[in-house]
Amino acid sequence: MKAGAAAGLVPILALGLVMPAHGRDRARRGGAVQRSSAAEPRPAGCDRVRALCCGPGEPTCTRPGAARVLLLSLGALAGATAATVLFVLGDRLAKGDPAVALVGTGAVAGAGALLGVLAGRTIGDGPKLDDRVRRESLGIGLVTSSNSVQDERRPPTMSLRVAPTWWFRDGSSRMRLLGELGGWLGAERQVDPRPQLAQGGARPVTLEQRRLAMNLAIDLAVALPYPAVRRSAHLGPAELRWRPEVAYRRDWLSLGDGAVTPVERTMLLPLLVGARWHLSPRQRFTFMAGPRFDIVSSAAPGARTLRRGRAQLAPLYAEAWYDLDVPFTERPRRDGRSRRAGVSGLVSLGYRHTRFDGRGINFGPVIGFLGAVHVDFTVRVRPVGSRYAFQGGVGAIVGNGVALTFNAGTVLPPLLGAGRRNSGGRR
Repeated sequence: MKAGAAAGLVPILALGLVMPAHGRDRARRGGAVQRSSAAEPRPAGCDRVRALCCGPGEPTCTRPGAARVLLLSLGALAGATAATVLFVLGDRLAKGDPAVALVGTGAVAGAGALLGVLAGRTIGDGPKLDDRVRRESLGIGLVTSSNSVQDERRPPTMSLRVAPTWWFRDGSSRMRLLGELGGWLGAERQVDPRPQLAQGGARPVTLEQRRLAMNLAIDLAVALPYPAVRRSAHLGPAELRWRPEVAYRRDWLSLGDGAVTPVERTMLLPLLVGARWHLSPRQRFTFMAGPRFDIVSSAAPGARTLRRGRAQLAPLYAEAWYDLDVPFTERPRRDGRSRRAGVSGLVSLGYRHTRFDGRGINFGPVIGFLGAVHVDFTVRVRPVGSRYAFQGGVGAIVGNGVALTFNAGTVLPPLLGAGRRNSGGRR
C-alpha cells in the first residue's frame, strides 16, 4: 500500500513543475512584454493549476504539464500491469512474454516525463525549433564493444547509413527510407578459459566469428488532425507510424579447426506499428510494437551450402523513445551580431525489446528477458541560408556491458514532395 500511495503522489507533485500560466504576460529583458500566442479562451482550471495552461509560442493550444502527468501515470500503470501479468495471474515467466516489453516501455515513459519536467523548467517547452534534429541523410556510424575477458576480442561495428525523405503535400506527413550496411571491423575471438590448456601464456582459440550486417526499413508517419474534437483536452498532437523492417546478419564461424561455416539470420517486422505523441513543441514520446518473424539458415560444419530455414514466429518486438529538442542558438548574440549558423540538439532515451544482436540487460537471475537501453545526444549545425547541414552524435547502449556509439553525416534536402521547396526547416 505504501508503494502504491507513493506512486500516486508522483503525478500530483509533478503538477507544480510546469510552464507559466496560459495567457499571462511575461517580462522580457529591457522591459518589453511578450504575450502568449496560444488561442483564448483559457482551459478550465488554468487559474488554479498551472499544469492545465497552454504552452506559449504556438498558434494551437498544447498543455505540456498535463500531458507529462498523463504520460507519467501511464508509465506507472504499464509497470503495474507487467508485474500483475508476470507474478499474479500465473506462471508467465517466459522470455517471450509480451508483458516483459511493458517493463522497459513504462520505464522510458516515466523517466522521459521526469526529464521533460526538468527541461521545461530550464530551457522551456516552446516554441518549436525550425530545424529539428533527425536521422542524417548520409553518414557513418560506429558502435564499440566492451570486453572483460583476457585474450578475447570484441571488434567494433561500422556501418554506412542513408535516410532519404519524401514529404507529402500536407507538409507534416512523410516517408523515409532507412538503410544501414556494415559489419564488424575484424573477427571476434573467444578462448577457452581453463588455465590448464594455456600454452605459453596464451589461451587456445575456440571460436572466431565475422559478421556482415544490413538493416532496411520504410518509416511512414501520418499526422492526425489536432485538435481531433471540439472539446479537446489539448494534450498535444499525434501521428501514426508504420515501419516495415528487415534486419539481416551473415556470420562466418570458425570453431578452431580451420573450417568456416556460414550462418544467416533474418528478422522480419512487417507489421511494426505505433504512434508518436508530441507532448510539447520540443518533446515527443514514441511507442511501436509488432510481431517478429525469424529465419535462420545454416550449413553443416565445413560446408558452403546453406539450408534455408522457414519463417518462425519469434518474441514480440517493441521499442519506446523519448525525444527532447535542445536549442543552442535560439537567442540572439550578446554583441548584436548575426549568427553564421543555427545549432540545435536532440537528447533521446530509448528501449528496444529485442536481443537480435545479443544485447540486453541482465541482473541477478533475470537473464535473457529484457532488451537494451539507448541514450543518444546529437547536434546539428546548419549555416544560415544553406540547404545542407552537418550533424554528429554520441551515445551509449546499455546491455551486456556498455557500448559507446558515434555517428556523423550530412543532411540533404528531401528528394521529393512538398518539403523540397523549403528544406531548411522541414522535419
